[in-house]
Amino acid sequence: MSRGILSEDVVTVAGMATAEDRVGLLEMRVKTLETWAGPGQTEALAEGQRAIRADLARLRADLLKIQKSQDRHSRLLGRLTSDVDELRSDMTEVKGTLQEILRRLPPGTG
Repeated sequence: MSRGILSEDVVTVAGMATAEDRVGLLEMRVKTLETWAGPGQTEALAEGQRAIRADLARLRADLLKIQKSQDRHSRLLGRLTSDVDELRSDMTEVKGTLQEILRRLPPGTG
């Protein structure tokens, strides 16, 4: 069997490995995982997930508040826009009335 070897201890490329070789490599990988996932890893992961879920719940609550505030602001802006339109209309009337008053004044006053 031909194998590329980076050093004497590490096989980097297995050419046509037998089932026994593949199982051996898998066993080594599982052993490494078991070593890495030592005591407390599961609890730490669960605690991290709980913290993420709590953060998401707070984020959702904050987004709901923001949405309610935005909806309120949209309603207020709609009312303000309507009020401004009404004021513009009123000012057009005032300008017209003022022009009529000034037109009726006798010449030479002022």
